[in-house]
Amino acid sequence: MVDSIAQVLRGLADNHLAAVRSLLPRDRMGRFILFIEAVRAMDYWGTHAPALIGDSDKVAQSLDLMYWGWNKAVAELFEPLDQPGAFPLMESTQESRGYAAALMQEFGKVSLLRRLADMSERGLVEIAPNGDEYFIRMAKDARAQFADSTEMDRLKAAEAGLQSSSAGWTIASMQDALRSPGMPGNYMALADPPVTQWLRPDIEEFIKPLVKPWDTGRGVMVSYDARIEVDEHYMAEALALASLWREDAGIHAKAMLGSISGADIAAVGAALISLHSKHFGCVSVAKKLFGEVSVAQSLTIWGPRNVLEESISTMSGRPEPLVHSVFNALAMTSEQSKKLADHSTPLIPLLFDLGNGFVLRPVSCLTRNPFTAARTQHQWLDARAEHALAADREDWMREHLYAMFGGRRYICFPGNLRLRRGNAVLTDVDATVFDRLTGDVGLFQLKWQDYSTNDVRQLRSKAANLSAELIDWSCKVRSWIEENGVSALDKSLRLSQKRREAVRSIQLFAISRSSIRTQGYGIETGAPGLAMAVWPQFARVRMEIGPSERSLRDIHARLLEEHARVPNVHPIPVSIRVGGSTLNMHDFWNRIEDGATPGEAGGFPARAL
Repeated sequence: MVDSIAQVLRGLADNHLAAVRSLLPRDRMGRFILFIEAVRAMDYWGTHAPALIGDSDKVAQSLDLMYWGWNKAVAELFEPLDQPGAFPLMESTQESRGYAAALMQEFGKVSLLRRLADMSERGLVEIAPNGDEYFIRMAKDARAQFADSTEMDRLKAAEAGLQSSSAGWTIASMQDALRSPGMPGNYMALADPPVTQWLRPDIEEFIKPLVKPWDTGRGVMVSYDARIEVDEHYMAEALALASLWREDAGIHAKAMLGSISGADIAAVGAALISLHSKHFGCVSVAKKLFGEVSVAQSLTIWGPRNVLEESISTMSGRPEPLVHSVFNALAMTSEQSKKLADHSTPLIPLLFDLGNGFVLRPVSCLTRNPFTAARTQHQWLDARAEHALAADREDWMREHLYAMFGGRRYICFPGNLRLRRGNAVLTDVDATVFDRLTGDVGLFQLKWQDYSTNDVRQLRSKAANLSAELIDWSCKVRSWIEENGVSALDKSLRLSQKRREAVRSIQLFAISRSSIRTQGYGIETGAPGLAMAVWPQFARVRMEIGPSERSLRDIHARLLEEHARVPNVHPIPVSIRVGGSTLNMHDFWNRIEDGATPGEAGGFPARAL
């Protein structure tokens, strides 16, 4: 029955895809013009989403459908331009953008149908057919997916409330913490934003004299002059964003992707992000001053690639040949865009290379992590990129983990700890933290898998692999302890008997970068006593536990308790027409209760399964 429903849904998807394709222009220029309108629609709706959505669940659902249809729309419509140095200037109207947005939503329904088919086969949703209607509910355990996805929001809330918390920390700047690592006391240092002196709360006042309407004869757009204070402000914002996004995308500064490094991508990417942000800021200010300006037409801009490369070289401090190489990795060509047809996760690049010496700059790339897009594009170009990116991640995670256990109370052991059975290595421990005060030791398994996908098959496969690896690791470590005793770690860790250092208890931890609750994908991770967490969850719990008497034990106990906790969700029912059928989706979209304010719904925006 499940297989037959999945087949029916895939058949509906194929038929709807054919119907949508029949609506597309047949000539290349017609498709390109519609591509530009699709980018303009995404730029406008994507950047204005928070204000436009508000409490409107319908708008949030429509925007999700646009994102899900974006890839197929770009793959079908993006054609290269033949005439060097030329761009077809045409007025963008509410009707033309509305048509492009509706087209993306129809493509989005194709992606939705295929995703539902995959979910049905894997038991993540329950589908009851009734004639041409399908009644869809998520499976009970699928709610666990929302727990991992909200952890970053919970970490940010904990950081915001740290000053008033009773966790026992003294707040210090990162600069002071690095300058005096041996300061007596219990310190929590959060990362200092870069070049904060460049940020200006009155940035709009600096922009106002710079902007003016630009009547192209085919719509009124925005032009603006330059000012160093404005450039510095947006560069400061971009550097802060780029640092977070690069880390989230798993691109280490030292990772080599062919002839360019992760640091090169970050530097060029930050410069591009600053230009995108500055452009959005200038258009927003211009609209307040000049009512005739079309925001939607103005947000999407184009220009000569070589001129932009020269500017980015100056801004990033990288030589132009290197910037050119980074652009080759960042700028999506028409040929590369065809790969988007089978790529389910929405991907908006920092640049589109139009093939005639011009590039298009979609500001909507800032609504998602553009470095994730850059990583994916580079992996399409070079199959070895995945291995190059993964090489530094374990050391990177271990370094950040150990930063949470600084000071003289803890010993953090460099590298991996190998547990042997006879002459053979039984398993590795990725990180080890010893508490001198209590004799507690934390043994850590660190996992950094790429979960920046919404492909159900990939997510289920990754969940199954992660679960199997964690169960295997936990069993092997426990068997080693049972065979050798807790005290055997004293020798393995080379603890000092003179200083009365001895292991008295062992806690096992597993930290995954972004996904750990495998039960949300129908996979139970049966590893009793293994405290599992995603990275932002572990950081939050470490912060909330503070410098307690038995900190490792307290963190371990809290994580065990939280792992089984599933957030309360409030369904947002919706019915979607596809062809002659209706999808009645009870809880595919939900609002999730904020763990910081129990009982109050709406703490988080609407999220789709």
